[in-house]
Amino acid sequence: MLAVAACASLGGGGGDELVLGLAVPLTDGAGNPDVYGVRSRMGAELAVEELNAAKLFGGATLSLRVVDDKGNPTAAIAAADSLVRDASVLAVVGHVYSGATIAAAQQYTGRLPAVATSATSPEISKLGGWIFRVASSDSANAVALARAANGMGRRIAVLYANDDYGQGLARNFASALRAAGGTVAAMDPFLDDTQDFTPYLRRMKDRGVDLVFVAGLQDPAARAITQAQQVGLAARFLGGDGIEGLGTMGPRFDGTAVGVLFHPQMSDSARAFVARYRARYKEDPDSQSALAYDAVRLLARALQAGHRDPAAIRRWLEGVGAERGGSPAFEGVAGRVAFDQNGDPVNKRFTLGVIRGGGIVLPEAAR
Repeated sequence: MLAVAACASLGGGGGDELVLGLAVPLTDGAGNPDVYGVRSRMGAELAVEELNAAKLFGGATLSLRVVDDKGNPTAAIAAADSLVRDASVLAVVGHVYSGATIAAAQQYTGRLPAVATSATSPEISKLGGWIFRVASSDSANAVALARAANGMGRRIAVLYANDDYGQGLARNFASALRAAGGTVAAMDPFLDDTQDFTPYLRRMKDRGVDLVFVAGLQDPAARAITQAQQVGLAARFLGGDGIEGLGTMGPRFDGTAVGVLFHPQMSDSARAFVARYRARYKEDPDSQSALAYDAVRLLARALQAGHRDPAAIRRWLEGVGAERGGSPAFEGVAGRVAFDQNGDPVNKRFTLGVIRGGGIVLPEAAR
């Protein structure tokens, strides 16, 4: 699973092979497994297995060429370049991280359409007509998170990862919070490898902060929440989809509120997907799994419609959900996808849940 590149047919019979690139962070910079990328690959491969089993492409089979972008912009450019240079690749699923997506876009433009999975930075909306995504932008997600924050605390601090994802989410959250009449008591950046958050947390305690919004990923968020308990900061924590994994990391994170792009209780199709994924992998899917699964199936629709070259697939994607002259909106396990002029899904569902008992629980009204 941790191979830098692989290309294998996943089921089906003989005939032509239809190849999609899958650009995900299978490893980090130190060669360790990246859970976001590994689970994205699992979701994508499940989609390919199901599509080939259904024999939806005539005599052809669908396959993935997997490249490891290591979650950083430099490696993402090299990974994207390798896919562009492979004449068999028709389109790309990926990337997962916002920074990697932004960096790789220059390689894809004019050559290969790419459907990003969980990349949510608002900057992705500006990348041009070859980049699409199945996750909602943080410019929209931040409004829902700010609305929730206003009901959870009066003095709100922001901790944000100093990267494309964290900066974009924090900036849009703070703007939406102020527009809704709230105030930001502090805004502090951190790096993913930051180990000691106590200076930030003690200052928040002195300022009477009662809610901390984390715009970052699960591992640094876990350190910050654990250290908050140690210094006696009695504040609740709220975060975006990047901290979803805290739900399986122990009871100390119970009560943390999380905005999620996918939840098993969102719909009947989500519940059915969870059952199939669990049967295949003996574990539950997360947002990364579901969004990669949806991206593969979305591109498969273009292939089923007979579009077998990158330019034709790009034109088909532009018309998904269009009112006139397009194709119907795509109903995915993580919600409905209809693209706007920027390649963003219109009114994509984003749900707030609370970590409790080893998982994320949705309010009854959100089920």
